[in-house]
Amino acid sequence: MYPGENYIRPPNEAFSVVIRVTKGCPWGRCRFCGIYRAMGVAFQTRPLAEVLGDIDRAAELYGPEERHFFFGDADPIAIPTDDFVAIAEHLVHRFPRKERLTAYGRAATAWRQRRELGRLRKAGLDRLHVGLETGDDALLRFHDKGISKRRMVDACRAIAIVDAGIELSLYVLLGLGGRDRWREHVAGTVEVLNAVRPQFIRFRRLWIHARCPLRQAMRAGEFAEQTPEGTVVETREILAGLDANLATEVECMHHNDYVKLHGRLPDGRIALLGSLDAFLALPTAEREAAYRVPSSI
Repeated sequence: MYPGENYIRPPNEAFSVVIRVTKGCPWGRCRFCGIYRAMGVAFQTRPLAEVLGDIDRAAELYGPEERHFFFGDADPIAIPTDDFVAIAEHLVHRFPRKERLTAYGRAATAWRQRRELGRLRKAGLDRLHVGLETGDDALLRFHDKGISKRRMVDACRAIAIVDAGIELSLYVLLGLGGRDRWREHVAGTVEVLNAVRPQFIRFRRLWIHARCPLRQAMRAGEFAEQTPEGTVVETREILAGLDANLATEVECMHHNDYVKLHGRLPDGRIALLGSLDAFLALPTAEREAAYRVPSSI
């Protein structure tokens, strides 16, 4: 749909039809990110007529049988609700067999739009991919996430309330506390996940690319990058800390993750923890070989 254009979508939406409602990220300040700035993509809300035209073109390109869709870029729920509803309803009209419509959404935006989330769900939005990153307030401030732990919990609960009923896919960023604050990162993240009880928990490992603002903090001695093994330990400690009866799907399958995991809680809890324990029990040479995989997205 958008040849030659830079945009980001979740790995599990690789085969979904992507419709760009916005471009870039309206926040764009997170120290650990800076991806859109690095790609030279400034935030903009695309004109409604253009987006509707893209849906018509997608129907011509792919046919009306497509079922999975993703609205880009980083925060399309930030646009006026009437426009989002018009876009979603037009998509459902052109693709009558639609089964899933997802989008990224900032928790801060979801909180501001909390009274409108039910309308988005009714129009066809099924799932929001939200970056929790961490549940530690000190780290949220340091990384300029633009939201507090308490507001994060409130926003995520608003997404999944009965009136909205939107599935919540939360992303945890392994290594975000570095070597100095990883325990607080784990403890706060566990607390948020247990409070919010999302349908999906997705682990990603922090990747500090060359133009990431966090790279400058490292050079200034303000952040000490977590060790590869430290991120595996974080994964285990977060999973071990989740409520025993929490029902959610756990996924740690990105190319950038050292240990690949996929399963459902609570039934798969023992198996997931067993896989991590087995990896951590390997001889040092074998673990270090696994840590030498390309550290890129």
